[in-house]
Amino acid sequence: MPAGVFYFSLLEQMIKADKKITDEQIEELICKNFKMKGLILADVKIIKMNDNKLESGSSKLVPAAITTAGNVNEKWTNGVNKEEFKILQDYIDVTIKQIAKEILNGRIDIKPFYKNGKTPCQYCQYKTICGFNTKQKGNTYQYIEKKSKEEILSKIKDLGTAP
Repeated sequence: MPAGVFYFSLLEQMIKADKKITDEQIEELICKNFKMKGLILADVKIIKMNDNKLESGSSKLVPAAITTAGNVNEKWTNGVNKEEFKILQDYIDVTIKQIAKEILNGRIDIKPFYKNGKTPCQYCQYKTICGFNTKQKGNTYQYIEKKSKEEILSKIKDLGTAP
């Protein structure tokens, strides 16, 4: 059973400050920028294995927190239980297989996402090759609505193992 799925930016970090700050403060800000994002198994043992210096409070490494009583702080932890993690794994496995099958069958639709007013087209260096234009028939964004973790898990459960 995996302990989580994480990612972070490998881009060089630029630190901005309103005043002169110490080397230690700079290092702390850089570390904060490298904090991993993603999803963790909401288990105190797992959280502590990912951040072995954490006793309580918010982790500086992973998206998790532990209360002073030694429990997972649900409010500050981006985590799921073992059952939910398994549901997500199964859904992702089926989805990847479905996408691979569609690609092998020649389906390569242009469907960039649109979320919170942003789209990858803003930064894409292949615009001229892709030719995506919402004014052309059939060119539409895949709109992604903001949903809670509970809503997403419920929708996946309702779908069963098929996406």
